[in-house]
Amino acid sequence: MSKPIKDASSPGDALLSEAHRLRHFVVLVEERHYGNAAERLGMDQPALSRSIVRLEQAVGAQLLVRSARSIALTPAGEIFEKDARALIAQAQLSSSVVRRVQDGEIGNLRLGFTPVAMFWALPDAVRQLRVRYPDIRILMQEAQSYEHVEHLREGSIDVAFVNGDVLNKGEFQTLVLERARVLAAVPASWPIAKSKRLRLIDLSDQPFIIVPKETSPTTHQATLAACRAAGFVPTIVPGDNTEVLSRLGMVASGFGVMLTSEYTRALPVEGVVYIPVTDLPEYLHWQLVMAWDPRAETTAVRALADICASIPKSRIKRAAWRGGHPSAAG
Repeated sequence: MSKPIKDASSPGDALLSEAHRLRHFVVLVEERHYGNAAERLGMDQPALSRSIVRLEQAVGAQLLVRSARSIALTPAGEIFEKDARALIAQAQLSSSVVRRVQDGEIGNLRLGFTPVAMFWALPDAVRQLRVRYPDIRILMQEAQSYEHVEHLREGSIDVAFVNGDVLNKGEFQTLVLERARVLAAVPASWPIAKSKRLRLIDLSDQPFIIVPKETSPTTHQATLAACRAAGFVPTIVPGDNTEVLSRLGMVASGFGVMLTSEYTRALPVEGVVYIPVTDLPEYLHWQLVMAWDPRAETTAVRALADICASIPKSRIKRAAWRGGHPSAAG
């Protein structure tokens, strides 16, 4: 008579400590022959026999009745076979889920974006990703570009859509999504607002509203350098205006002028006119960049990059111009 299985937890214990032997057992039951089972498993027959003996020892019951030509299940073996198959299936499912989580096909994708990214096709890109990977939960966080760079370094977000000026060369994997002209935003009530186009020197007598150095040191320094190259040192309006809407509000209120990307023409701020500046250096023009840490790249991040790379470059301009202020100059 076969020995009883130790207790209800024994099959689970066997999975933890003898997981590979469960498959040996199931294949042997299917083949009913040691030689055939060993060949199917890619192992020699004595090794298979030892594996089954050790499984029986771990379970605490005789599972098979052996004969010269074949094998048969004991009553305990019949019960254990069902449990073994269920445990193998569960282990395969668990392994598949773990792999999908590891690859970023399941779980959270933490996405940081600067407000201007919404005037690009970011909502459409996220929508496409959700269709492709419905099991991913996308967590979107809005902040300024320099804040997202810190979040990437800390690992608190997986990908960011930011102003390229805030990135250190080579620190992250990057994809340039769009480049944009920088325009002069001037108060609509000022005489200079009637200009069709300007040179930078034409703004030399106007106070400048500049992004704070702490917010974007690259943009801040580039703006000052461009003004010096044009032949003047700008008078800077004091204030810690990190948000683009705050700076545009100051322009509309007559505090001064600002240099800003053409994307901001889509923002609904009354009293601001945008004028092209013909002699701005190339380094001052703006770009939207997708950035992520290549060491933590997942399938979802790679898929999002592929989706973003496929979006036509003209999409942002069409979207922005539809929402732009009627008085915007082209």
